[in-house]
Amino acid sequence: MSNFTEAVARRAGVDVAEAAAVLEHHRVRESGVLPRPHRLALTSIEFSGTKAGKFTDDFRFSWRLSDGLWCLAGDNLKGKSTVLEVIWWCLRGKNKRLQDTARRWISHVRLEGHIDGEPFSVEFQHKDGVPTGRLETGKTIPKIDFAGEAEFASVMSQFMMNRLNLEILRGWHSDVKGEEDGKATVTDWALFSHALICRNRNAEVLLGETSENGSVVSLLQMFIGLPWTSTRRDAETALKTVRQQQRGEKRRATEDTQARASSLQQLKDEITAAEAALANTGAAPALEDQALAIEQAAAHVASCAGRHATAVQVHLTVQQNYTELHQTLVEDRKRLRDLKENTAAKRYFGALAPTCCPRCTTPVADLAQARGDQAADHCSVCGSAPPEDAPEDTTAIDQLSENIASLAAADDQTRTALRRAEKERKEAEAQLDAARRAMAAAQAALPDASVLRRQLDLERLRGALKEREATHARAGGTTPPAPEEKILEAAYKEADVRAGKASKPIMDRVSSEIFDLAVRLGYDNLQGVKLQANGPMKLQLDDGPSWFQKVTEGEQLRLRMATLLALLRVGQQHGGRHPGLFLIDSAGAQEMIPTDLAETLQQLRAICEETDGLQIIAATANRELARTVIPDDRAKIAEAGAFMW
Repeated sequence: MSNFTEAVARRAGVDVAEAAAVLEHHRVRESGVLPRPHRLALTSIEFSGTKAGKFTDDFRFSWRLSDGLWCLAGDNLKGKSTVLEVIWWCLRGKNKRLQDTARRWISHVRLEGHIDGEPFSVEFQHKDGVPTGRLETGKTIPKIDFAGEAEFASVMSQFMMNRLNLEILRGWHSDVKGEEDGKATVTDWALFSHALICRNRNAEVLLGETSENGSVVSLLQMFIGLPWTSTRRDAETALKTVRQQQRGEKRRATEDTQARASSLQQLKDEITAAEAALANTGAAPALEDQALAIEQAAAHVASCAGRHATAVQVHLTVQQNYTELHQTLVEDRKRLRDLKENTAAKRYFGALAPTCCPRCTTPVADLAQARGDQAADHCSVCGSAPPEDAPEDTTAIDQLSENIASLAAADDQTRTALRRAEKERKEAEAQLDAARRAMAAAQAALPDASVLRRQLDLERLRGALKEREATHARAGGTTPPAPEEKILEAAYKEADVRAGKASKPIMDRVSSEIFDLAVRLGYDNLQGVKLQANGPMKLQLDDGPSWFQKVTEGEQLRLRMATLLALLRVGQQHGGRHPGLFLIDSAGAQEMIPTDLAETLQQLRAICEETDGLQIIAATANRELARTVIPDDRAKIAEAGAFMW
């Protein structure tokens, strides 16, 4: 286990394994070594379309870029800001700051660039407000198509978060300002991309579009690289989520208690009335005893049914055996009778000497004459030779008689067994009938419907009273923090202590860098800057202390530029991950005098030369100063009254 988990376990008073399980379940990440920043640079921007209205005409803007300072110069409202907003549109997948008129005119956009030398391009057609195109990222990686703003934004967010190695930050969004309830949120490229652009606008936000929900803190954390702040945010978000769940449960319990509190006495009165009504019905048998009697009767019925089934089966088997044995005995007796009759008939008819045919009464002598010269020893009727005299054989009759005697004895035994099986079957039937009558009697002994209903109603009322009294006790009492809440609270406090110790020297360095850069950008009366880790910027001016929100708009613009540049310069040394691309809109606006603007552009150019991989694209309305400070091959300058595209 890490020393952070061990420290959390000590704070919460739990074992290390339990603390580790809770932190893992809520995805509380420990601060680690942040990866190096990745460099984003643009190599070209091109867009075209057709203007409509007063200036109807086809247009095409194309610009090749590289590292360093680049400048757009021309009159106001002539398209400088549109170029920056189109670039930002390509990088984010959406841009609501782009003017509707320009958005309707543009039909085709292509942006090319590279991240750490690996090229990428974004190209899309824009028709009826719907961008349709693709993202290409090298020869070996498949192209990613998109259709619609939502899909475009999703593609660019995933690409930038992955290639720039930015991590999603968790946070908490309050439903109502000042209230505890809210929901967990995540910070991704939609917010981080605000660190690429500095606009001239009337706003009091140092970074991004809004100061709500910790957006400024998220930008500082990601692009400066403040240790342990991700861990603190994770723990804080998880802790607020758990506490909100607990508040919801207690709130529901309290509301439920309040809703039922007035009915407690009424419920008690109903119980009293139900008890009296049950007493008036007389002494009813206990429902439990009757249920037990029915259960026992049912078991006896089942036992008797089993014995009856066995007796029936035995009776059927014995009856079948008896039937088969008796049939064999009858058949053998018939065979014996036939055998005896054949023997007697043979003996009887063999002794006869007929004088005429028994069928036609023809004299035997005539029959013999009709046959011709037959031997005298042949039968005069059928003509066959008489059988040889042989002693009579009685063996078959004797054997058959012995078998019949054995079968007769077995028949008597089987008949006796059959009578016994039939008796047992009838006894089993009688026992089964008696068991069934006993079960019917037990069922009939149950309380009648009215008594049973009153008993059930009484038990239901008692259960409802018990539940409501328990709800009152839960709502009125205090619940000690659950181990999960204690562990998350300990994690938040431990990460907060570590973040405070680690962030202070870094924030001091950032504040010093902002001060130096703001002075270089023309903020002459600035004497000191103190940027706090939670977002506010305190200033020390010639005439006393102030805050970022209190100074003029021109001074705010200088401070924004200085802060963005400081994010990059200091972040390079502390794990910050600013990609090194800045879009500065109207760098010479507000109350800057020409000498201030010239100094600002010169300092931006010098800062680019001092910082490896830095690319700044600035827009200004002062063409002459742009020509003086910016080389011709690094400037797009529109003459007086002319459009940038």
